Amino acid sequence: MQNEKTSFSAVLGVVLSNLRKSKGVEQGDMAARMGLSQPSYSRLESGKSAFSVDQMFQAAKALGTTFEELNTRLIHNIEELQANGIEVVQPVRGNTSKAQKQGNEMGQLVAGAALGALLFSLLTK
Repeated sequence: MQNEKTSFSAVLGVVLSNLRKSKGVEQGDMAARMGLSQPSYSRLESGKSAFSVDQMFQAAKALGTTFEELNTRLIHNIEELQANGIEVVQPVRGNTSKAQKQGNEMGQLVAGAALGALLFSLLTK
């Protein structure tokens, strides 16, 4: 897996998805607990939108856990990915001055279901 990259938001989305599923919470219920529409929450969980700090705290509360536990899981997953040669990056978003510069330099970004499968395979070795 050379030059594969993913974003911090995508990793957080997979962490939340796995935790949500382990607690038997449907995506629509999670969205409602956070005061979001289901499509908005889905974009967060798939890594297509970035979480705010407020949303991270809301997500932890909605799942009956702490921000610290959520953060620990996130860090653990990031470390696992990095140990397996996958770079975790902060993608340039929107119309920032770096957006056009970075353009094609991002390489292949692993997101959503592919990242979930990758994390699962790495963590079950």
